Amino acid sequence: MRDQIKTDRLILRQLEDRDAIAFSKYGSDFDVARMTGSFPHPFPLLSAEFKVMDLRAQKRRGLAHPYVITRIGEDDMIGVADLFKRNADGLWEIGYWIGRPFWGNGYITEACTALLSEADVHLGHQDRIAGVFTDNQGSARVLEKLGFRPKNSTDHYFSMARLENAECRDFVLPATS
Repeated sequence: MRDQIKTDRLILRQLEDRDAIAFSKYGSDFDVARMTGSFPHPFPLLSAEFKVMDLRAQKRRGLAHPYVITRIGEDDMIGVADLFKRNADGLWEIGYWIGRPFWGNGYITEACTALLSEADVHLGHQDRIAGVFTDNQGSARVLEKLGFRPKNSTDHYFSMARLENAECRDFVLPATS
């Protein structure tokens, strides 16, 4: 996968240590954190620094392709789009989040469309998966726009911010040839 992916309005780039500040800032918003499994609330800078280091380590191990989302002409992180595997034999799963000031602009759909296209070229055409908490209708709409289909079952997944299991729905994006 390339180090940088450009769309009409965005640049997806590699994580840098300095991105921990934006992780902490935007991730400390409970409405952002509660829709992820891995963000604590609040999200102190030290935790954000660890998160950046962990994502970079997963990339080095070949288990993740995390990208910082920035707007063209700006270099500040507004969110993250990531493809990752829970284990070496698993399917690539897409995950994403964006800071509240940037909600409703279509940035996540645009970033994830580019990331999935990049993955098809560099990782091959295969099924992709995703999961969302059932109370995150915005994220479910993003997945549907990307072509993902909901599975008929629900499960529970732990949310660090909520400090409890929450109902989630799995989605699949069938491989195209």
